[in-house]
Amino acid sequence: MRSSSGYITGFLFFMAFRFLVAARSACALWLMLFVSVTVARAGQAQPECTLSLSGRIIDHESREGLPGATVVVLETQQATQTDALGNYHFHVCAGVYHLQVSYLGYSAETTEVRLTGAVIRDFRLHPDAILLNSALVQGRRVLAPTTQPTAVLDGQALQQTRGQVLGEALQKISGVTAIQTGPGIFKPMVHGLHSNRVTLLNNGVRQEGQQWGVEHGPEIDPFIASRLTVVKGAASVRYGSDAVGGVVLIEPQPLRDSAGTDADLTLVGMSNNGLGAASATLNGNLRKLPALSWRAQGTLRRAGTMRTPDYYLKNSGFGEQNFSAAVGWRTPTYGLEVFYSQFNTRIGILPASHAGSKTDLLLAVGRPEPLETTGFSYDIDRAYQQVRHDVAKLAGFRQTGTAGRLQLTLAQQSDFRDEYDKFRPRNNNLASLDRPELSYTNRTSTGELLWEHAAWHGFTGSVGLAGTYQFNRYANGSRQFIPYYTNLTGGAFWIEKWQQGAWLLEGGLRVERRDLDVRRGDRNTTGAFFVDRTRFQYTTPAASLGATYDPSAHLTVSLNAGLTRRAPAANERFSEGVHNGMYELGNDLVPGAAPLMPETALNTGLTVGWHDNPRFNGEVTIYQNRILDFIYQVPLTEPVQTVRGSHISWQYLQTDATFRGLDLTGSYQLALAWLLALKGSVVRTRDTRADEWQILMPADRAEASLRYNRNKPTGRLRGSYIQLGAYAVARQTRVPDHYEDRDLLAPPAGYTLLNLETGTTLHWGRRPLNVSVAVANLFNQRYRDYLNRYRYFTDEMGRNLTLRVHIPLELTRARR
Repeated sequence: MRSSSGYITGFLFFMAFRFLVAARSACALWLMLFVSVTVARAGQAQPECTLSLSGRIIDHESREGLPGATVVVLETQQATQTDALGNYHFHVCAGVYHLQVSYLGYSAETTEVRLTGAVIRDFRLHPDAILLNSALVQGRRVLAPTTQPTAVLDGQALQQTRGQVLGEALQKISGVTAIQTGPGIFKPMVHGLHSNRVTLLNNGVRQEGQQWGVEHGPEIDPFIASRLTVVKGAASVRYGSDAVGGVVLIEPQPLRDSAGTDADLTLVGMSNNGLGAASATLNGNLRKLPALSWRAQGTLRRAGTMRTPDYYLKNSGFGEQNFSAAVGWRTPTYGLEVFYSQFNTRIGILPASHAGSKTDLLLAVGRPEPLETTGFSYDIDRAYQQVRHDVAKLAGFRQTGTAGRLQLTLAQQSDFRDEYDKFRPRNNNLASLDRPELSYTNRTSTGELLWEHAAWHGFTGSVGLAGTYQFNRYANGSRQFIPYYTNLTGGAFWIEKWQQGAWLLEGGLRVERRDLDVRRGDRNTTGAFFVDRTRFQYTTPAASLGATYDPSAHLTVSLNAGLTRRAPAANERFSEGVHNGMYELGNDLVPGAAPLMPETALNTGLTVGWHDNPRFNGEVTIYQNRILDFIYQVPLTEPVQTVRGSHISWQYLQTDATFRGLDLTGSYQLALAWLLALKGSVVRTRDTRADEWQILMPADRAEASLRYNRNKPTGRLRGSYIQLGAYAVARQTRVPDHYEDRDLLAPPAGYTLLNLETGTTLHWGRRPLNVSVAVANLFNQRYRDYLNRYRYFTDEMGRNLTLRVHIPLELTRARR
């Protein structure tokens, strides 16, 4: 087998050759590059002050953000105050500056910062026994770097999700829901779109594996992230044609930039399923080699049988063992970083979804409780998934003089997925081997070359080339659910921004060329014996245009529009067979069905935000996404009988669909210590060909919370809070006509859950200990969720008590 470096090198040369020969827009790309270089060089004589200087002000012991801290650039007298999480942001020219930071009750600090590019500088302030006099500072909000609606989960809000999987944690963001398969598998859904239409970037690497499966959770450890960012709406120009619904950025904390070593330990325990999780991170920077930084991180996570309000859900446990490491070398003019991560998980699959006959299956659907129940156990029996995902990344940058900055990212991913059915083979010899019924290997090489030109008369922008080489194989003896395929994609893009006063304008273009080579085998044989080979070639352009108007210190208005095309994936065309207790059939294998066409999506959105107000803050987004030739999956009322039993059948279809919706977030400071927060989302999706509602879309939902903060600057207990929340989901009544002929079970009733959480920071000397206790589903309510595929068979999780402990440690200190 060829080495990973061989794959990457071969892929880059092959991609570059194919793209330059096949893409008719290559001349346009080089023209764009020439114009950008010319613009940048012309701007050398008149540099713009658009370099980003940002960071976070935190308490040295508790590591909590300090809202309202004053940050001043002494040379320019620019001043601002930190936001609710302790973040600050300036735009300045290149040069050397001195930052002065002050906060009531803490010792002020001043430090020197040298800027040749974007810089992130954090401050850890020490409590001062002498209180400083307060000062009123006029601040100016920096314009958002993008015109698209973007939401961020970090700080304490992210800490409150520790122990949950990625898709579950992202539901804290308005407009984000999840397609769920039991308690351990959550698939992020943004504005009603998921799977192939939502791109995940893990530490700057596009996550590639078997993400086409609705019951395939993202193979990402959320403990690796210090920030989760969701770009809501099409982001295909920057991230590729698959990003029709949005993008999720999983961003680790930057490598340490000061000499010393620090650590971070998080412990989580849950009462309902006995979950225990531990994650540790170790960061270091060498005093003798200040350019060299490193990080090591690891996570262990294990859960047993989940309990509904009335019974235990058999075989619902899961376990994870993950680790990652990074080493970086950074100077003002160039830098290099190597990153590696491995994700391992085993997830139990509900036995009730596997039935021996149609009669047994129909008997199991809609029952108050499954036919098979059990007591508590950590054992995971058949059926289950066993997944391993490896990511290796090499990234570097180089300042191209004063003209700009060149960045290169190369990555290699390997995804190994084994799926075990509930029933072993009837052949005793085969059954004794205990082999998986489905065994797949997906290997992906990705590369991106990006050049960001320097600012000129308010213009900033970037030009890039990106490519992917991917091949999917199944093991000898495995069922051929997904065919062998090879996917080669090459793309080029150009994005420009213009900022002047209160206005930010943004536009971009992208073109991709995709070559999909599919080889299907004889289903009566094993191994690589192919009877059919099909090749598909697509050109998928994308364009975007947006504007942000920031007329005051509080109001921001953004309008954006995007046009993109997405090519059908191999599973949407050719999936066939039993998969995790379901039977799936690709569109091209349906007798008489027309071959799938590429999707064409036109996305528009309007966002209005009111921010940095001492009382009320909020944001509302209104959007529409019209997708021609929309590819979707529907359940069929007639189960499929195979030698492996009777299964609910799912089939891919194509139509035209219109998505309309609204996302709303808001907060109101009732008093100094009391905060009321609200958020909600509404999605309306119509099948415009059939003139009816689209199936399997999120129901209306809203969340409210009342929080009391008791902030004490001194003492053993600091930063204490208590929060009461309510989460309500309506019954989904917007379903296709004659729904009883389209699904085995009607949508379940709506529900409202009450949640309670309290937390504090304990201090022993200079060592903080952040502790929180949360109770979900406080009254142990029985309910089912429309977007959970287990709703046919079982209820959701009952009351769950979660204990979280977060311990930041400074192991060595830099000399001051």
